[in-house]
Amino acid sequence: MAKKFKTFCKWSKKDIENNFDILSGLLDQPTFACKKCARASNNKKALCKPVKLPVTAKW
Repeated sequence: MAKKFKTFCKWSKKDIENNFDILSGLLDQPTFACKKCARASNNKKALCKPVKLPVTAKW
């Protein structure tokens, strides 16, 4: 069964601390941005209102 994601808007400080490895992976080379909160991810399920970025962001 696929893992259910909480959107970044719903992550608490404790969620961030306890799942920093997952967070880091979701932030690597983001391809989506949230229209509501401006967060970015490579998985649209991590965002509340995702839109595809025109190009992959390079940090």
